[in-house]
Amino acid sequence: MTLEEAAAFLKANDDFIIVSHDGPDADGLGAAYALTLALRALGKRAWPILTARTSPKYDYIDSQGVFVSISSEADLPVPVEAGSFIVVDTHDLGYLGTKSEDIVAQASRLLVIDHHDSRLPPKASYCLDPTASSTCEMVFYISRLLGYEPSADAADALFSGIVYDTGSFAWPKTGPRTFECALALTRAGVSPYAIHQRMYESAEIGALRLQKLVLSGLEILLEDRVAVQVLRRADLDSTGASYEDAENLINTPLQASAVEVSVFFKENVEGKLRCSLRSKGKVNVAHIAQNFGGGGHKTASGFGCDRPLEAMKEAVLESIAQALKA
Repeated sequence: MTLEEAAAFLKANDDFIIVSHDGPDADGLGAAYALTLALRALGKRAWPILTARTSPKYDYIDSQGVFVSISSEADLPVPVEAGSFIVVDTHDLGYLGTKSEDIVAQASRLLVIDHHDSRLPPKASYCLDPTASSTCEMVFYISRLLGYEPSADAADALFSGIVYDTGSFAWPKTGPRTFECALALTRAGVSPYAIHQRMYESAEIGALRLQKLVLSGLEILLEDRVAVQVLRRADLDSTGASYEDAENLINTPLQASAVEVSVFFKENVEGKLRCSLRSKGKVNVAHIAQNFGGGGHKTASGFGCDRPLEAMKEAVLESIAQALKA
């Protein structure tokens, strides 16, 4: 499905429930927020939903308070059968979290908007653009097709998602369209410095304690080409940090010239283990993540772990070792 076809889907329906992946980041939240405002500007009814608390540092993205927190299907603003569902920032419905997955599984009308690489053929209701820097970039251009120019707060939300998913305009998928979008958003009122402060200079002190603790266990393996970090549930308790406070720690080892791949195993408060992968480009970590049921980009990907930590670490390192030899 093209951006034009996605816009046509949005024009043809009226009641929308918008959801992102479990533990949404700035791209997922920004895309959901800005798309909600665009649809409401068209006279549509739209509600972005959350099934868990997000990082407080992203509270500014919801300046109008449009996000609806739900704990079950009964909390939805409209019945499942009456709404059209939009999933942003993931093409894998298994990443929505149990509550959202159960609800979306019942949807009769579903549109997925995402920019991650996929080995699966896109379905008719999937608007996938792996060349886009972010879902927020896609939502910006879809909004224009709807005849909506972002308000100042929608522009802040979109810019935040782009900054997050491009590593502040440094990662490989940052291209001309990205900068064209960023220029339009700054003209709409975005202050890049203010966004930077909110995203990267507003964490609680517990985040700093968590960084110290996680880095103390850093392993550098495979002839210094691979770095591995681990976050355990107990680390969150001992530092007073949130799970979201760890999201940028994976990038730290890549500061060393020898390190080509950074691996981060993270256990959330429920004990669920995930693996995040980052690469400087030689190793396509999206392919590695896909081997374990996940996905992402060539240089940034992840997956949920279905085995204990040590077994997963061994399997992931073996996959990376093979990729490094290729």
